[in-house]
Amino acid sequence: MVVTSNAAVQLPMFQMVESDDLALAQQEDLVWYERLRAFDYRPLLPVAVQYYEALWRFNAAQVELRKEAQQAAMNPEGQYRATLRLVEGRATVNKETPPLFDVKAQMLQPEHVDAKEIRPGVPPLRLAGMPPKCFFGMFQAFVGVTLQGKQPEPETVYGELRNNPSFARTCGFTLPDSTLGYRQSDWPSLRKLEQFDQIMSTQGLWGMAAVDQVARNLKSGKITPESNIVHDTTHYTAYSGMHTINLAIVGSEDETKKKSVAATTKNCRCKNRHSCPHEWVSADDGAGTVTKSTSKQYWAHKASTIGLPEQQILLDAVAMSDAASHDSQGLVPHLARLFARYPELQPTLKRVLDDGAADDAALKAEVAKTFGIELLAPVNPRGRQPLTEGLGRGIDHITGSGTPICKEGYPFELLGCRQETEQFIFRAPKDDEGKFVCQTCPVKDGCYRGDDGGRQVTVAFDLLPWIDPQFPQSSKRFQKVMAKRTAIERLHKLMKYDYGDGRLTKRGNVSFQALLDKTLLAMHVVISSS
Repeated sequence: MVVTSNAAVQLPMFQMVESDDLALAQQEDLVWYERLRAFDYRPLLPVAVQYYEALWRFNAAQVELRKEAQQAAMNPEGQYRATLRLVEGRATVNKETPPLFDVKAQMLQPEHVDAKEIRPGVPPLRLAGMPPKCFFGMFQAFVGVTLQGKQPEPETVYGELRNNPSFARTCGFTLPDSTLGYRQSDWPSLRKLEQFDQIMSTQGLWGMAAVDQVARNLKSGKITPESNIVHDTTHYTAYSGMHTINLAIVGSEDETKKKSVAATTKNCRCKNRHSCPHEWVSADDGAGTVTKSTSKQYWAHKASTIGLPEQQILLDAVAMSDAASHDSQGLVPHLARLFARYPELQPTLKRVLDDGAADDAALKAEVAKTFGIELLAPVNPRGRQPLTEGLGRGIDHITGSGTPICKEGYPFELLGCRQETEQFIFRAPKDDEGKFVCQTCPVKDGCYRGDDGGRQVTVAFDLLPWIDPQFPQSSKRFQKVMAKRTAIERLHKLMKYDYGDGRLTKRGNVSFQALLDKTLLAMHVVISSS
């Protein structure tokens, strides 16, 4: 059990304020300075305890790992065999692999850290060696860089601390002084920042901090539950190269398919990797070919995202374990993850809005059965051929999405449904002057015989089984609800460009998930102080 209460601390009688800090305080649009100055460390004490405990164990384990590596036998697995093993474990090949890459916080029993003894500038006591750098200062530095719209990576944070003394002071660090020698309060080195980010990422502590911030925003009323949520995926360009291998198709002796993968390597510096004892791993696990269209493909990582459309707030972002997975595969597990973390969202929720990738009857039924909510998605033609036979007078064809097109090329609009006869009713559109196009149509005599109005046509429900008769996807009511889904696109823009960069600078799903968590955290830090 972690005790988060803190003993009383004597406040300093005098506090030195630099002139450039005063200038920053007068700039109302400087988001990072205002948010870091108002930083409250107390909610982060559980995360700090976990970090310091993990840091202690990390340092203690390094010596043992080096000893084990020296005594280990040669790894008999070859590079090609390792590549096949890694590919066979991907979500697009192995159905048992979860579609989402979930880094759960590894809660350690604190043996060397007491929450009552730590606070900004005061790390836990060490009987030997130099005291660690302040968790709270490094945490603020990463958040502050994200608020500046920069990639929250150690190199960027280190450069900002060195080049911006006001930023370093705001995070709680002192500036190095050669006359005073080394001080624990001086800004950390690049190596320390890399170690900090590595521990926070592998232990799932960035996610822990982000979830806590979102939960506090919900509890305080900064975020209010809505009746709709939006779901979609977005991709980040991978920081690795792509290789193609031939993978045998199960059940066939002659056929193979090509699979895009990252290079297979080892996380060591051994001179001969083919005979050293270390395990072969993917150089960029999770990266895959993201297909946007027949002419647009990207080597990237993919994230599943969920947000609130009315308030335009991102609620969660999680890495897909394989970027080549279909967008719809992450919806159900992502909803389960969301409600497990924030159960207060579910009582008021009625619908989840998604794109055409989620237009699947089985998926809609699963969402309704599992969560009691409705899944709305526009019709996805999926290569469906146009219908040309058994149509009404004057109708040339019905598109794969279910829209009748007349012989003059006008798309008809859905007017309503006749439930008793199980028919959709479509009507000809109006022109720019508000008149039905049928009135001036050159083939009117063979199609529409009325003096005013427009041609109507009925289509049986059975002919368009992909359209929901209770809530037709082409109805104005459906379009009004689905118009809210565009909020997720604006959230993606915020994530990838306002709070960072759409191009990754690290490899692997652990680092990618950490980036998503840091971005979500920064966005909700802004919301908490709004």
